[in-house]
Amino acid sequence: MKIAFIGGRDIRLIGGIESYMFNLATQLAAKGHEPIVYCESDHNGEEVVNGFRVKYRKSVGGRYLCKIILSLGSTLDALFNEKGVGYFHYNAWPPSLWSWIPRMFGRKALMQGHGFEWKRTKYSPAQQRVMHFMEWLTAKMHRNIIVVSDEQREYFGRAYGRRCTTIPSAVNIPSAVPQSDILSRYGLGKDGYFLFLGRLVQDKNPDYLIRAYLKSGITGKKLVIAGSNDQLPDYVEHLHALGAGCRDVVFTGAVYGADKEALLANCFAFCIPSTIEGLAITLLEAMSYGCVCIASDIPSNREGLGDNGVWVKVEDEDDLAQKMRYVEENPQEAEMQREANIQRVRENFTWEKISARYAEYLESI
Repeated sequence: MKIAFIGGRDIRLIGGIESYMFNLATQLAAKGHEPIVYCESDHNGEEVVNGFRVKYRKSVGGRYLCKIILSLGSTLDALFNEKGVGYFHYNAWPPSLWSWIPRMFGRKALMQGHGFEWKRTKYSPAQQRVMHFMEWLTAKMHRNIIVVSDEQREYFGRAYGRRCTTIPSAVNIPSAVPQSDILSRYGLGKDGYFLFLGRLVQDKNPDYLIRAYLKSGITGKKLVIAGSNDQLPDYVEHLHALGAGCRDVVFTGAVYGADKEALLANCFAFCIPSTIEGLAITLLEAMSYGCVCIASDIPSNREGLGDNGVWVKVEDEDDLAQKMRYVEENPQEAEMQREANIQRVRENFTWEKISARYAEYLESI
């Protein structure tokens, strides 16, 4: 099968959607399929990565129109300049507005939902209403919808009467010790820090985490905030201001590759205090490294962790501070999570298994 993936950012700077496309395409290429991944980037170009082709398209149209404009160009390129593309995979709502074009030419199109975009606090109330309308529109437009969590699948059934298929995010089980000096760069030691890893946006609540850490009185462990957000510099500056009075709050900026792996492999506990998530790949990555996970009690985190998490109330810094102290004071109880988390990933969330489910789904539509 020849498949065009449309709607992600630069695959070299991997976020959630980019990780999904990168790893799924890698597995599909290894199985003899032909993925083509279209990326929003800072340049135009093309290269082969892990046996599949990546086509970079330079950003145009500003923050809100870029994905729509680039997705139209990618759709037309895959349709008329590539021979034999039979499947068009659109990531999220804006890119999928063009799915009717390949369908007009007898090709199969599917839309993948990675979360509830209209709930995200990075959008103003007016923008959230637009995103909600776009969700409704694309739900009505698409015959084939896949989502990354059962929470989303059930929501689509209730809200729109649509049947969707859950094909979750996944990770690769670590096989080697990460080769990175990031711990020495930031004065960190093994099991010496709580870790937040992700994009710095309000709905992931890194501000609640910083305040909870400061309130907890913990002195034997640092707090590492690994992430960035060039589009919301005021919020990033606010986070730095929150931690400015404490040398044990460490900001690394965005991390990738061996640096990210080393932070996960050596953290005392991974923290994901989000208000909303799809099914966070960072959570699955932390589980694959056997991290103790302190997680907000929301359905998507429950889907990932099952019964293994240390659960905190959403947007409750007092409860979060209490649970951080609990994990620090009772490491032997949290230790039981480590192997359970690794085993849960092996059974449910490896790319080998998810790519097989994905290929079966394509063949069924």
